[in-house]
Amino acid sequence: MTPEFWITIAAIVLGPIIAVFLAQQLQKSEQEKQKRLFVFRTLMTTRRMVLSPDRVQALNLIEVEFSSYPKVMGKFRELLAVYNDVARWKSDDESVRKKVLEDVDDKTAELLGQIGKTLGYKLNDLDLLRGGYAPEAFGLLEQQQAEIREFLAGLNRGDRLLPVAVVDYRHSEKLLEQARDAQVLLEAAQKEQDAS
Repeated sequence: MTPEFWITIAAIVLGPIIAVFLAQQLQKSEQEKQKRLFVFRTLMTTRRMVLSPDRVQALNLIEVEFSSYPKVMGKFRELLAVYNDVARWKSDDESVRKKVLEDVDDKTAELLGQIGKTLGYKLNDLDLLRGGYAPEAFGLLEQQQAEIREFLAGLNRGDRLLPVAVVDYRHSEKLLEQARDAQVLLEAAQKEQDAS
């Protein structure tokens, strides 16, 4: 048997095996890219919604999907450092809390820019920072939910009072006047409590 015969037999036997192996590797590579794209897309769609559960989930996936990308991991650690700076988040100074939110926006834009580069997108950090859409109502909703949580936590701690009134429905005009007076008193008490 000639060497050409053995080469032909090897090509017939090994060719399909190599082709299947290469197809599996390409499929695995494509699946990994799709996972990274899912993280990127989720972060892009929620970049204006800091408290979105989808955003938190995507951030938690970065360590898994981008572990072999040191530049992405560096930007992710910088963002985590801002999130983990509890003193700034709990500060009584409004300007400090505003600055920490600006830092989150900045670090998020840098992270998204770096992830985009690894995925082949050419993105400007400034466009990422100022881009996106989140209706003002989302911010208002988050603020109201935070106020409700704080009120309920205050009730639980005993720091807040729940106003209760006895109502006499027989005299509706008098009832409305009493309700207005009670509202004025409650608002004054709340302002006084907030000031102290």
